Amino acid sequence: MTWVLIITILEATLTITSLYLLIKDGSKPERIWAWILVIVFIPFIGALLFFFFGINLRRQKMFDLKKEIDYAQFEKFVIKYSTEAEQSISKRHDDTSSYIHLIRLLTRVNSSIISFNNKVQILNDGPETFKAIFESCEKAEKYIHLQYYIFIDGELADRFERLFERKIKQGVEIRLIYDAVGSWDLSNRMINRFSEIGVKIFPFLPVRFGRLARVNYRSHRKILIVDGLVGFTGGINVDDKYINDDEQLGHWSDTHLKIEGMSVNFLHFVFLSDWLFVTRENLIKPEMFKLMDPIGDTPVQIVSSGPDTDYPNILQQYLYILYQAKKYVYIQYLYILYQAKKYVYIVNPYLIPDATLSLAIKTVALSGIDVRIIVPRNSESTMIHWTVQSFFSRFLSAGVKIYLFQEGFIHSKVIISDDSVCSIGTANLDIRSFEQNFEVNALIYDKEVTKTMKRQFAVFQKSSKLLTLEEHTARPNIDRVKEKLARLSSPLM
Repeated sequence: MTWVLIITILEATLTITSLYLLIKDGSKPERIWAWILVIVFIPFIGALLFFFFGINLRRQKMFDLKKEIDYAQFEKFVIKYSTEAEQSISKRHDDTSSYIHLIRLLTRVNSSIISFNNKVQILNDGPETFKAIFESCEKAEKYIHLQYYIFIDGELADRFERLFERKIKQGVEIRLIYDAVGSWDLSNRMINRFSEIGVKIFPFLPVRFGRLARVNYRSHRKILIVDGLVGFTGGINVDDKYINDDEQLGHWSDTHLKIEGMSVNFLHFVFLSDWLFVTRENLIKPEMFKLMDPIGDTPVQIVSSGPDTDYPNILQQYLYILYQAKKYVYIQYLYILYQAKKYVYIVNPYLIPDATLSLAIKTVALSGIDVRIIVPRNSESTMIHWTVQSFFSRFLSAGVKIYLFQEGFIHSKVIISDDSVCSIGTANLDIRSFEQNFEVNALIYDKEVTKTMKRQFAVFQKSSKLLTLEEHTARPNIDRVKEKLARLSSPLM
């Protein structure tokens, strides 16, 4: 009887505490109600799930260290360079000037500076991406800096090990950040081996007893920097399924980006900020904030976002590209600016938008803009599969064209608009990417690059099946039930 009383008191205390923290958090109402349902209707376990995945640490001290960087030099550069950038934009004979408000927005809320005279190369799939990565790494003379959500044992990890050992003997410094949850399958043997050969390797937010809420905040970034001259980012992780296919889902299609020029500095700044956070070693140097010699003519803006920022910068970026108008409104902390005139094409495996983004997509389609979205036919997770499907009815009714990718799994995170701007990066179209994960996108204001990505979209589209409203409406009733049940979890994802 005593044990029953103790368990009852413990359960009640845990439930009341979790509900208090949830309401105190000040999250969106739909998120609060979703968690209340979980906590109340799944006693004890629901409260534990909240402590693991639901606590919002955005305003807590966990990320204070990320703000200890001496931004004085960087902010001085931002002010000077952004002014010069706006003057340069006004002189350009392309479509960059039509995105001046987006450029200003991202500069002000995130210090995301646009840089010109860059050279970018779109990389499709694992073999092409890793060929370019290893070729660039072989040329390293000073350092190779890597940050991956998933970096796990396998053929690719072994290739990196051999590369690291060879380059370290040549005097090259190797620094590697891996996400502690995403890289859960990275063995201690491999970690120890990297350390033995001289790699400076650290996990991002390791989950320990007493810090369980950390599991909810992950570094989803994929960044590789060589000597500050070449940078890579996009959707591709260090996982053999990118070169040998996945046993369950087959071939993994994805999109990555190779960058050369001034924007590499800003991508590197994102890595070094995270390096300071995980190691307390500040490697951010004033020489980072100097103009580099021109190498191309492509304007690029590196956009980072995470729970340590005041604004959901990547969500703002997507919303801007989606809308078209001559004014903006302030809703909560979002500037909703309108831009697309002809089309918006999206490739993303996790289409679980919040109410704002969902409305944006439907509004743009209803206005006559050609909106196409490619998602995988199958998913890694049954819950995610049905949650994504739950958005289809209203999107299709609004005129959005939805394509189901048939040939394996598509993992790209791409948005393209009007032959003038495209975004390639790490962020999914879900609440987790906008509010809880650390993400990074490259926003490219270039007609030729955008057209290249548009041609790749056409390739993806040929490998996809167009889903019609009639076909979706005729789906079995059991599928509708699964969608509705899965939809309840969307604010938690």
